[in-house]
Amino acid sequence: MKLVKNLRISQCMIVKNEEKNIEKALSWGKGIVSEQIVVDTGSTDRTVEIARAMGALIYYFPWNNDFAAAKNFAIEKARYEWIAFLDADEYFSSEDAKKLPSAIKRARDKACDGIATAMIHLDDEGKVISADTHIRLFRNGPNVRYKRRIHEYLSADNHPPIVDERVDDLSIFHTGYMAENLKEKLKSRRNLELIEAELAENPGEWDMWGHLGNEYDSLREDEKAEEAYRKGISLMPEHLYENDAMASVIFTRLLQILTCSPKPDEAAIMDIYEKAVKAMPKEADFDYMVGKYFASHKNPGMGEKYLKRALAVLEKHGNMAKSEYLSGSILKAYEMLAMCCFNNGSMSECVRYTTLLLKENKYLMSTLVVMLTAFRNDEGTAKMGEEGAAQVAAFLQNSFYDFHSLKDRLFVLRAAMASPYKDLVTVMRKLFTPEEMAAVDRALEQEKEKMVEA
Repeated sequence: MKLVKNLRISQCMIVKNEEKNIEKALSWGKGIVSEQIVVDTGSTDRTVEIARAMGALIYYFPWNNDFAAAKNFAIEKARYEWIAFLDADEYFSSEDAKKLPSAIKRARDKACDGIATAMIHLDDEGKVISADTHIRLFRNGPNVRYKRRIHEYLSADNHPPIVDERVDDLSIFHTGYMAENLKEKLKSRRNLELIEAELAENPGEWDMWGHLGNEYDSLREDEKAEEAYRKGISLMPEHLYENDAMASVIFTRLLQILTCSPKPDEAAIMDIYEKAVKAMPKEADFDYMVGKYFASHKNPGMGEKYLKRALAVLEKHGNMAKSEYLSGSILKAYEMLAMCCFNNGSMSECVRYTTLLLKENKYLMSTLVVMLTAFRNDEGTAKMGEEGAAQVAAFLQNSFYDFHSLKDRLFVLRAAMASPYKDLVTVMRKLFTPEEMAAVDRALEQEKEKMVEA
C-alpha cells in the first residue's frame, strides 16, 4: 500500500464495557492510523486490559451523561491532522481502510472539514438492515468539536462541517443494531433520560423530539413515539436541508407507525405523506412506506403507483443521506411491485420486475411462480399452448437457468407445477431422461404422502 506522504491519522473512541468489540475495533486501523486513543468512561470488564495490550493509548473520563464532552476529551488527546472517530461496534473493512489516506488527502486538498461515508447497519446474522450516512473522518482543528449531550453532532466553527462525499466507495459497518446490543441499550433506558434532559433545556430542538420518538419507537410505545414525531414536525423549519437525515427519519417512522396500525387511518397517512414529500421531495422512503401500505391492504393499483414512484425517486436522486429503508429493502420493493402489477393485470410489467429479481437470485421460488403465472395468464401465450410454453422455457433458459443442470430443471418444473402452468409442466418434463423423471415422480409422490400424513 502506498502511503500518502506526511499524512497521519489519529483513531479515537470512547468506550464502556466493550470487551466483545474492542479487539475488532482496534484491528481495522493497524497499519493505517498512527495512534489509537481509547477513552474509558467506567468499564468494569476487560475492555481497558485488551485495548492496552493492543497498543492503544488509554485515558479515563468520568462519565457525566454527556457524549459530546467525552468525545471532545478524546479529540483533545489526538496529535495528528485527521481523526477517525468510530464507536467500538463500528469498523472499516480492510479494503476500505486502505483507502483512507488517499481519501483524506482528497478532502484536505478540497479544504473540507470531514468525509461522509456510508454506514451499513448489520443484524445478528451479519445481514444488512439498513444504510445511511455519517461523518466519522474529520480534520483535527481547534474549532471542530461535537455538540449536545446525546445524539451529538459535529460542528466546525459553530457551523455544519464542509464534507467530501464518499458514500459510494467508503463504508463503515455497524453491529450495534444487533439484537443483544440493542436489548442492553433499551433495558437501561439511558437514552430516554438524556434526551428528556436535553429537551428540558432546549424544548424547541425539533430534531431532538425525533430522537425521543425513536427511543419510544424502539420500545414499541407507539402512542408516545407518534406524539414525539408530530411535535418534531410541528417545530421543523420551513426550509430543510435537502438531505436532513433526522427529518427523513421522523416522517418515515411516523408513516411506518401509521401504516402498521391495527386500524390504519388512511387520511392521516396521506396527510403526513404529503407534508413529507413537500418538505423533502428527493426522499424515496415516503413513497416506499405508502406503497407498502397499499400493497398490503388490497389496493394494488395504488401500491404500484407509489412503489414505482419510490424507485424512480431513488434512481434519480440516489441514497446519499436518504432513502435508508428502500435502499436496504430494494429486492423486497421489486417483489411487492411485481405482485401489484400481477394483481392489476399488468402481466408484461410483472414479468419485467420478476426478471430483475431473478437476475439477482434465480432461486427465488415465489418470484418465479409469480412470473410463470403471469405467462400462463397472458392471452397470447395461452392461445399458443405448448408452443407458447416452449417459448417461455427458452426465455428462462436464455435468461437465468442452465437446463443441463438437474437442479435448475427441477426448480423450474416445481415452479411450473405451483403456478400451475400445465403446458409448461409438459414442456419441462420432456427435458428429463426417463430415469430422471421416474425418480422425480417418486420424490414428488413421497412429498404428497408426507403432507397427507401431517
